Amino acid sequence: MPTECRVKNRIKILHMTPPDIKNGVYRYIFNHMEYMDMERFQFAFLTKGADALKITKEYRQYGFPVHKLHNTQRESPLGLKKEIREILGQGYDKIHLHTSSWRGFLIEEVAMEMGIGQVIVHSHSTGIDETDEKERRRRLLTHCRYKDLFSMEYATDVCACSVKAADWLFGARILREQIQILPNAVDVEKYRFHPGKRKRMRTFLKLENRIVVGNVGRYSYQKNQEFLIRAFAKAHAKNSSLFLLCMGEGELREELEAHASELCIGDSVLCMGWQEDVEEYLHGMDVFCLPSRFEGFPISVIEAQASGLRCLVSDQVTDEVKITDLVKFLPLAEERWAEALAGIGLAGERELMDEMIADGGYDIKGAARKLEALYRGD
Repeated sequence: MPTECRVKNRIKILHMTPPDIKNGVYRYIFNHMEYMDMERFQFAFLTKGADALKITKEYRQYGFPVHKLHNTQRESPLGLKKEIREILGQGYDKIHLHTSSWRGFLIEEVAMEMGIGQVIVHSHSTGIDETDEKERRRRLLTHCRYKDLFSMEYATDVCACSVKAADWLFGARILREQIQILPNAVDVEKYRFHPGKRKRMRTFLKLENRIVVGNVGRYSYQKNQEFLIRAFAKAHAKNSSLFLLCMGEGELREELEAHASELCIGDSVLCMGWQEDVEEYLHGMDVFCLPSRFEGFPISVIEAQASGLRCLVSDQVTDEVKITDLVKFLPLAEERWAEALAGIGLAGERELMDEMIADGGYDIKGAARKLEALYRGD
């Protein structure tokens, strides 16, 4: 177990994060930590997923404090107030709240009342990721109600991963010039394409002669992999060289595997668990697909472009993700996706995209400097 070191004069920042540790929010934070001056900043986490967070390699590496959240605004507002006061009272200078939708802003209210130096609200999505339609509607109504009530009385800073994500969380009540866009960025050197890595990965997967269609993301309502499997089945009927490779975790994984079997394409579909070395698998793909129903700003598409990989992306995703000409947007119509997939061939030489990714502001080194500036109040 790592020692939770506390160095004097470090800026102490408490991150309020989702319970699912495979969530893109953690990738955002961990990616930035690697390139920030962690002698100056000390990160800590407040999450219902504290136990899972404590077995990550990042916890072993950094030894950051982790607080387990026990209360919710809906079930115990008084208990939540007391819990937040006790945690913030441990000397935190700032709190950075990462959210995808509104369920209340009691934590923000308490932090502002306590005089915490910075209360940062950060939007990471543009929809409700819930499979059950009734529950999704209920949560959407709650989101819209609080969205109409939110104001800068509850935060010192507001941020979003994209303009679309800003509109989703903050609406018209918050002036656009008050919202800082913090891009989901990548290490361009890490994702740079290498022919030798492609050959090794395709040999490892035993897919040397297949056209590999890739998808990376949670197996969830939001990511819409069921649609991709149906479109892929239609394309596979026209081109049997196609192979679908998916990577992620989530509640719908077994259901998706069963659906592939029902469509008689089980031998040409592999739904893997989450992989730490995603960049290695991108080398082995011929096209990357993201048929999401909604997104804040999908870092997976930036990673794919950094690898020089062609991308088919749902037109429900913000066009801000199109950094290069590798991205093609498609409506969520199965025939359109099937047609596009059936016409995909083996990827040839890929262009190096380092300069374009960096010029677009999506290189992690520059993004880390931007986050540091936010915490310094520059």
